Amino acid sequence: MAETALIPAWVAPAAREVADCLWIAHACAEEAGPGSRWAQIVAVMQWATDGDATRDDAVDMLLASDGAAYTTVVWLLGRGPAPLRLPRRNPDGTTLTETQLYAEYMHGLTGLPEQRRDAETRARKDAGHYRRLAALVPH
Repeated sequence: MAETALIPAWVAPAAREVADCLWIAHACAEEAGPGSRWAQIVAVMQWATDGDATRDDAVDMLLASDGAAYTTVVWLLGRGPAPLRLPRRNPDGTTLTETQLYAEYMHGLTGLPEQRRDAETRARKDAGHYRRLAALVPH
């Protein structure tokens, strides 16, 4: 798989998200096998970034797809969520930290001890998950 891909103008997600999705799905597909949903995501992502796919082609593929392939095309067209969980990143490409996530999760809350505990637990879990996902993406 090439390190960089041509991303057509019709693709709605940011280039970083497209790269993350392709690399994460590729890593999961290697483990899960060629018939997996991850392999479907990789196939659609590679098709979309091969340089020849048009928006009309994407609509045609959407009509002919189901499962993970369908979800991936919908996402590429900007009409739905990513087909897999992507790492949340700062503008410089680093993943969000526990501190950033904690502040986000506490926003608008009163700061009760159980709210702080739940926000800390969730921030720690999510920050670790984002780091693990980002580690699947070559630099």
